[in-house]
Amino acid sequence: MRKSLVFALFMGLGSFLFGQTGGGLSLGLGFQYGTARVFDKGDTLREIVEPGLLVNLRFIPGSLGFFARLGVLFPSDVTEGDLNLSHDEYDYILFLNGALGPAFSVPLNDRFIFIFDLGLSINDLLYGGSYTSDIDATWEIKFNNMGQTYIQKGGRVFNNVKMKEVYNDMAFGLMGNAALRFKFTRNVYIELGVAASFDFLRLRIYKFAADFTGQPSDWADDFPNGKLDNPADPRELILESDSKFGVFKQFTFIPSISVGFSF
Repeated sequence: MRKSLVFALFMGLGSFLFGQTGGGLSLGLGFQYGTARVFDKGDTLREIVEPGLLVNLRFIPGSLGFFARLGVLFPSDVTEGDLNLSHDEYDYILFLNGALGPAFSVPLNDRFIFIFDLGLSINDLLYGGSYTSDIDATWEIKFNNMGQTYIQKGGRVFNNVKMKEVYNDMAFGLMGNAALRFKFTRNVYIELGVAASFDFLRLRIYKFAADFTGQPSDWADDFPNGKLDNPADPRELILESDSKFGVFKQFTFIPSISVGFSF
């Protein structure tokens, strides 16, 4: 009897919490138009103003829950100092923005719900380029012995090797999003949101490598320097890599509109 009462009380409380917002679990897909500015001492060092897509997931059984969102912008050109990116030179240029944290919900009436998200953010400018090139790994050694000159040759030329360049500029900070949801039905809604984030930590990672896919399986024998080999990918020869971590300032402002479904 006591277990039945506890179960009934639990179910009644759950029904009450879900009924406050008509929400629970919801998934939204939409469009966003973002502005990301890197600045220092009032001067803008880099600015990205481009359209993109957004996925937003929330679980708010009552007035408090959590959210996770992932968006992507598609910059056409990016300029910062000596860095100048365009789609004419690279295979892709993307600006990813994601966030995770608590979400708050306040029903205004039967149709409108105000939602506020607050959490940790990560914004990542990444690009990659590739081209094919020949790599000459031949070598020649000359040495003298008792008045005779000897020549020893080795190595070979690799044709049409894919050269890959990858760059990640990741920023970490805090993000807030205010959204107004209108429910067409109990489950279908449209949502207008305005998100803003301030990033203060920056990690930049660069890699330039040669991809030996399709080349002879013993290609690594011609590159005895083990430091260049990538243990994570035996087909790849890292020619140059670098990573830098520091403090900077980036402000991101992203209005959005999305259509969603509550489960």
